Amino acid sequence: MKLYLLRHATASDVAPSDEERKLTQEGREEARVAGAALAKMGVKPSYVLSSPLVRARQTAEIAARELEFSKEIELVDELKNNVSTAALLKTLKSCTSDSQILLVGHMPSLSEHVAAFIGSENADGLPLGKGGVAYVELEPLRTGRGQLRWLLRQKQLRYISAQG
Repeated sequence: MKLYLLRHATASDVAPSDEERKLTQEGREEARVAGAALAKMGVKPSYVLSSPLVRARQTAEIAARELEFSKEIELVDELKNNVSTAALLKTLKSCTSDSQILLVGHMPSLSEHVAAFIGSENADGLPLGKGGVAYVELEPLRTGRGQLRWLLRQKQLRYISAQG
């Protein structure tokens, strides 16, 4: 299974609640860049799963559009912060093993999931900035069995998306 973990892009600090924070103009561009870079790298997601929080959902929608993903984006609570990797893996079990899956969520949980997937005790060395993406191959679908293939920051994604 190929997992692309995308941190939501920059969101406004002003909202009625944390869950309702919307992407800024800069955030919308970061999400577009992430999706465009993934498309240039040949990523064709079978599924797009997103945290239900507005900023993550908007990031997923914009990235999915750039990836020409035409199916429905699935909103899953397992991509909110403070949810165990075991719970996320349980959600992923419904996907086929040859799937490419775009997961859109939040820090620090995304780095914690990456660390658990690859068998690392510490997520500190796996920072995902806003609009950043980590790619992990995970087969079988168990913690400690994955391989981190790359982790790209927004600056690197911009470079990739701008390539002709």
